[in-house]
Amino acid sequence: MTLAIPTIISQVVTMIYNLADTFFIGQLGDPEMVAAVSLVSPWFNLLTALGNLFGLGASSLISRLLGAQRENDIRYVSSFSIWSGAAVTLVFSVFSYIFRMPLLDFLGVSFLSIYSK
Repeated sequence: MTLAIPTIISQVVTMIYNLADTFFIGQLGDPEMVAAVSLVSPWFNLLTALGNLFGLGASSLISRLLGAQRENDIRYVSSFSIWSGAAVTLVFSVFSYIFRMPLLDFLGVSFLSIYSK
């Protein structure tokens, strides 16, 4: 339970964040904007998961290294996680941009709606 409750709270906060996005975008009155927010939500969740891969893994290792008082290793792990996270995010972003049309097709976008405006 001590590990499950924070995970559940994190997911609820993420869901509220997505609902707030949809609500405020919905106030603009353009259904295509609401569809766009809903469409990229899984891709945004994948980017968040990549960030968590480095952030959560490094924080666990750093806390154990703090307990062992291995400060040189702490510096190495923290710098590795920051720079690796930045590099993976950059690669993810570049590939998302380069392959945006096949990605949008995979996510279910009608290309007639893209080119109709």
